[in-house]
Amino acid sequence: MSGSFLDTTVVVELAEESDLAKTWGLPYIAGNQPAQTPYYALKELLAGRVRILCDAHNRLQAAENVGEALMALARMPGVAGRKKDAAIQSLAAALSTAFETNPTGGRDDIKREMLQDLALKVSRLWRNARKTNGIKIIQPLACFNNGSLSHGPTGELRGPADSFNCLESERCAAAAYIHDNAASLSKLIDALHPNNLDPAAAAKNENQKRRKALKELKHAGPTAFGKASCRALGDAYFAAMCPAGSAVLTTNSSDHLPLCASLGKAVVSPK
Repeated sequence: MSGSFLDTTVVVELAEESDLAKTWGLPYIAGNQPAQTPYYALKELLAGRVRILCDAHNRLQAAENVGEALMALARMPGVAGRKKDAAIQSLAAALSTAFETNPTGGRDDIKREMLQDLALKVSRLWRNARKTNGIKIIQPLACFNNGSLSHGPTGELRGPADSFNCLESERCAAAAYIHDNAASLSKLIDALHPNNLDPAAAAKNENQKRRKALKELKHAGPTAFGKASCRALGDAYFAAMCPAGSAVLTTNSSDHLPLCASLGKAVVSPK
């Protein structure tokens, strides 16, 4: 048995108390200790799913009704990609919940119940992710804007200290961790070379961005490493920083496998 190093996808499953967390995540973690997750996973969660849920809440709050909020999201530029789709899905899920609990409610009632549902969902997600039982949060990041979610003057949801982003005053601590092991950094760059990936993986934009970010880190170092490049590190961080004797736990093994294999580390996903 090996230890468990949780990536962001597994942290989300556990925090949302999903069926997958109950049937696979928790039992596996209980039998494969120590269980650890890096602060980088919380950083990704804050900038990703937490921010998406807050944005969905805030757009609904600013709109006259649900339809107007959905239209505002639909008009987001295509570059928003998965964030746009996820925000729309979050509103749709909240609408479905509101109709189930109050099928004859008026528009104002439905909107109010949706706002309550979204606020409760994101608050619970962020709280659960930061207070995990039996899982130690390791590898602190001085640049990470950690803390409780905040509220604006009209009740809109905001990140800790009014921001979902890293602290601009600090250098990228995640990049510094990876940069400390030059040999591993070079292996990760080689693992993402198009010639070492299958055609589908080589064509993925996130793999191309990840390799570019790793090359930037190797040549320029962590001091000048940009925040956008930090976001691009993604799965490479978990491969690089997974402790010896542990396996990376993820629901998305395909992206982790080439990176972890290059460093002789294991990946575990639900079957």
